[in-house]
Amino acid sequence: MPDTSGHPLRDVLANFWAPVPWLLEAAIILEIVLHKYYEAAVIAALLVFNAALAYLQESRAQATLSALKSRLALNAAVQRDGAWKTIPAAELACGDLVKLSLGGVVCCRCAFDQRIGLSSISRLLTGESLPG
Repeated sequence: MPDTSGHPLRDVLANFWAPVPWLLEAAIILEIVLHKYYEAAVIAALLVFNAALAYLQESRAQATLSALKSRLALNAAVQRDGAWKTIPAAELACGDLVKLSLGGVVCCRCAFDQRIGLSSISRLLTGESLPG
């Protein structure tokens, strides 16, 4: 998933740039023009509270997304130097022997060794029940 986080100041200011905040900002200006400063202050406080709450919720959602992304990092079981290792999928190289397991995610383009039953493996990967 692409990273959607931006500059914190820009994220805060974005909470003031939408139709509902525009309506509240217009109401603040109207109250000031009518010399009702107390009402303008109450509306301004509500506008700032709404923006702060939206920013807090967005930052919590971004933190949750980052935690999920770190837990879902793709790894691969490969045989290197005669031993099986679990490495990040981004470090796979041509010629690596990759171990596939039932229900696992294939994180790269793989070529199958012809010594094994290729038709049975392709059925397992595609979910077919009968040989085609």
